[in-house]
Amino acid sequence: MRCQNSPDIYRRCQRSATKIAILKDVFGEQSGFWICDECFNEKLFSDKLFKDHLIQVVELQIKK
Repeated sequence: MRCQNSPDIYRRCQRSATKIAILKDVFGEQSGFWICDECFNEKLFSDKLFKDHLIQVVELQIKK
């Protein structure tokens, strides 16, 4: 599965997702967001809303 992060409206991350970030939305519902390590670290350190709404992180098993 591809990373679902979009750094801006014109492009989307091309890396494979390595984890699922479970977030709480404005209505109190939970949703899963497929994300790669690089995007996750960037969002965790630069996006306060992402950090505030993050409930759980599930690491995906990558087959090699």
